[in-house]
Amino acid sequence: MADLALLAVAVVWGTTFPLAKRILEVLPPFWYLAVRFAVASSVLLPLSWRQLAHAPREDWARSVGVGLALTAGYALQTLGLQGSGATDAAFLTGLFVVLVPLLGALWGRRPSPWEWGGILAGTAGLALLTGGPAGLGGPELLLVACAGSFAVHILLLDAVAPRLPAGSLGSVQMLVAAAGSAAFAAAEPVPANVPGEVWFAVVGMGVLASAAAFTVQSWAQRFTSPTHVGLVFTAEPVSAALLARWWLGESLSPSQWTGAGLILIGIVLAQLRAGPAGTAVEGAAGR
Repeated sequence: MADLALLAVAVVWGTTFPLAKRILEVLPPFWYLAVRFAVASSVLLPLSWRQLAHAPREDWARSVGVGLALTAGYALQTLGLQGSGATDAAFLTGLFVVLVPLLGALWGRRPSPWEWGGILAGTAGLALLTGGPAGLGGPELLLVACAGSFAVHILLLDAVAPRLPAGSLGSVQMLVAAAGSAAFAAAEPVPANVPGEVWFAVVGMGVLASAAAFTVQSWAQRFTSPTHVGLVFTAEPVSAALLARWWLGESLSPSQWTGAGLILIGIVLAQLRAGPAGTAVEGAAGR
């Protein structure tokens, strides 16, 4: 049941890429994020406000730091998605798993040989998926930076997660993401004549892809290892690619599919010997 629940979460997150691509045709990026995370906050806060009220001030400060890293990741991902295909965005975002051991070295954790293999495979996959350095345009660079932000978020979360219940930590992250997105949304034009189904989709993503997905993952991870979670989550970019092909008509060249496959291999290799930072796959929650 835990594996099926995690697989469902990965598929839901995968669907957010082509769905967000459609939403961004109508809504400015930070309006979309602000509404989505405001909805997620309104769902999680009633369930965790008592725990938050008794949390030490230093835990609040640490949680806000984690939330800022998450906010940066979502902002970069959404901006990159505007100029990139949903399939490319999904696989490039997945590089965060590969970047965790590399950035973890800054925290004094030496990557294992498996993780170095994952880093090399992911780098080769990035080159094939984007066409090499010459193919790394603005959107692709934003998505690679997004993966880096999610990797930093994961490492920060790994240090904070033992101090706060998952629901409380999730609530703070959603609140910070909503507030940060709203601050940037103030500089965007106010959306007008937005179809009701677009707002319905944004609210649904806030409830299902953020609040519910985070809760389900927190429950499921009690019954399986972080490494196993990381492997199950390889279904996310795959489901995004399949839906983008069916719904948006996106297609990749043979070399791009090879690159996407290498990124998946890199993700798997990076998880085969997940060390202390392996718990941080929980940082993927709420995509």
